[in-house]
Amino acid sequence: MPYHVRAGREDIAPAVVGVGDPARAELYASLMEGARPVSAGRYLVYTGRVRGKRVTVAAHGIGGPSIAILLEELRQLGMEVFIRIGTAGSLGQLRAGDVLVAAAAAAPAGGLFGAYFPGYNPPLSADPVLTARLAEALKAPVGYVVSSDAFYVEDEGFARLWRERGAAAVEMECAAAMALGWLRGFRVGCVLVISNVVGRRETAADLRDRLAEVFMRVVDVI
Repeated sequence: MPYHVRAGREDIAPAVVGVGDPARAELYASLMEGARPVSAGRYLVYTGRVRGKRVTVAAHGIGGPSIAILLEELRQLGMEVFIRIGTAGSLGQLRAGDVLVAAAAAAPAGGLFGAYFPGYNPPLSADPVLTARLAEALKAPVGYVVSSDAFYVEDEGFARLWRERGAAAVEMECAAAMALGWLRGFRVGCVLVISNVVGRRETAADLRDRLAEVFMRVVDVI
């Protein structure tokens, strides 16, 4: 049994949906049939069925190190596919409530990635086939995101810098998930709902319905 996810292999479905917020894990559990908590320690994890498909939902918390620990342990427990459904800040084009499928990510060198890939840049891309299927199912654009560790430095200057480099949005976990997917041999997809526009006072009042809709469509792809 892994150190943080106190579950057995029989408790985890091959397909896992990851969310940052534990409240979103609870929302998705409410949409599942027979959902039961299989780990409730540092990481909240539910397994149940949606339209007959067995699915696990796991709350990975905030940031690369947090999601990396969870992914390592879920892989030990038999995970084959991981799809992150998260929120992100638009860098200009997208508006609150829009959906983006992240095909790749940019992230700072060193830190987590220096530990896993010493001296090299890590592979920061999602599974291409899964990405295409998600984009088709969600009727959403595909782009690349910036995975930032410093939430409070993301101002209009940050947005302008990355907008000029072609990035669509900023978030905190996609890069780590993508790198671990290639390293540990599981497929990764990243779906993001825009919650705000960086540097502007534009936020979605309540994204619960949008996030629920995205979850059901993602399960169809799984």
